[in-house]
Amino acid sequence: MKRGKWKKTLKKAGLGAAAVVAVAVLVWLVRPSPIDPVSWQPPEAPEEAGVYAENSLLRNAERLADGKLTHPEDIAFDAEGRLYTGTQDGKIHRITFDERGDVQSVDVFAETGGYPLGLHFDRNGQLIAAVKSVGLVAIDRQGKVTLLADRAGDTPISYADELDIAADGSIYFSDGSTKFEWGWPFDTLEGRPYGRLLRYNPATQETDVLLDGLYFANGILLSPEEDYLLITESPRYRITRYWLRGDKAGTAEPFTENLPILPDNLSIDHEGDIWVGGSKRSALLDRLQRHAFLKRQLSKLPFDWLRGMPEWESNRYGYVIRLAPTGEVKKTYQDPGGENVYAVSSIERRGDELYIGTLYGQAVARYKLDKSEDLR
Repeated sequence: MKRGKWKKTLKKAGLGAAAVVAVAVLVWLVRPSPIDPVSWQPPEAPEEAGVYAENSLLRNAERLADGKLTHPEDIAFDAEGRLYTGTQDGKIHRITFDERGDVQSVDVFAETGGYPLGLHFDRNGQLIAAVKSVGLVAIDRQGKVTLLADRAGDTPISYADELDIAADGSIYFSDGSTKFEWGWPFDTLEGRPYGRLLRYNPATQETDVLLDGLYFANGILLSPEEDYLLITESPRYRITRYWLRGDKAGTAEPFTENLPILPDNLSIDHEGDIWVGGSKRSALLDRLQRHAFLKRQLSKLPFDWLRGMPEWESNRYGYVIRLAPTGEVKKTYQDPGGENVYAVSSIERRGDELYIGTLYGQAVARYKLDKSEDLR
C-alpha cells in the first residue's frame, strides 16, 4: 500500500476510535446514577501536629479470635466479663477468656438475621442489639432473639445502628440512613441528611423520632447524668449533642467538629473520658465532596469495587481518639498503614485495656494502656 493510502487509513482508524470513545463517554454520562448528590465544602482537615501528630501506638495491639470474626463492629461485656460482638454474617459471637486473659473459646451466641451493629446490656442482663435490616432486638441469656421495634411511627427502621440505654429502660438508638443500605459509598457520596435519632419506650413498646436530618447517624452515647445524648455524624466528621433535659431540651448543637476521622461508635470509661474510633478521612474524599458532578459519575462504578475501597491497603489506617467530657481531644492512638488495626468501629475500655472493633477486619483488637499516662 502506498504511503498516502496508509496515512488515510490510519487517519480514518483514528477518527473511528475517537468516535467510539466519544459515544462511550456520552453513554456513561447519560447513564442513570444511583445517587442524587449535593456539593459540600468540608473544613480543612486538622494539621497532623500536637495531639494529632502521627504515632504508632496501636501497632502494639493484640488481635483476638483472628480469622474467626467477619467485621466485628461493636463490643459489649456481660457481668461475667465475656465479650460479645456482632459480625456481618448476622451472628453475635461470645468470647470467653481464661484466668490469664487469653481467649478460651469463641462461640455463636445468637443469630439475628441482619448485621448487629450496636450492642448493649440492660440492667436485667438482656443483650439489646441494633441490627441493620431488622431493627431493635432483645436477646435473652439463652440467645433467643425478640424483635422490639422495626418501625418508628409509619416509617420502617432500615439501618438500626447503635444504642444506649437509660436508667428507666428507654433505649436511644440511631437509624443511620432511611435511603441507603450502606453508609459507604452511596450515603456518604450523596451527602444528604437521611439519618435519625430514635427512642424506644419499653412501657408502651412504641418508638418515636427525636431528631432527623442527621448525616448518617451512627454512634450513640448517653451522658452520665442522662441530660443529653451524643450522636456521631460520620461523613461530616463531627459529634452532635442532643439535649434531653434543661432549657435546651429538644435541640441539637455541635459537641466536637472537624475530626480527622469519620467517627463511628462512642463509649465512655470510668474516668468520664469518651472514646471514638473511625476511618481516617482522606484528602481525596474531601475534594470529591465539593463536586456533585464527580460524585454522580463515581457512583456509577461497580458497587462492590466502591464498597471495598476502604479495605484497600493504601486506605488502611487505625485511629482511636480519646476525648475529655467537654469534647476536647486529649490523645490519639494510631496505626499508620493499618498493619495491625484499621477501620476502627468501636472501643470499650476495661481497666487499663482497650477492646477495639472493626468495620473490615477479622479480629477484635486489645490494646494495653500505658499506666504512666497522666491525661487528667
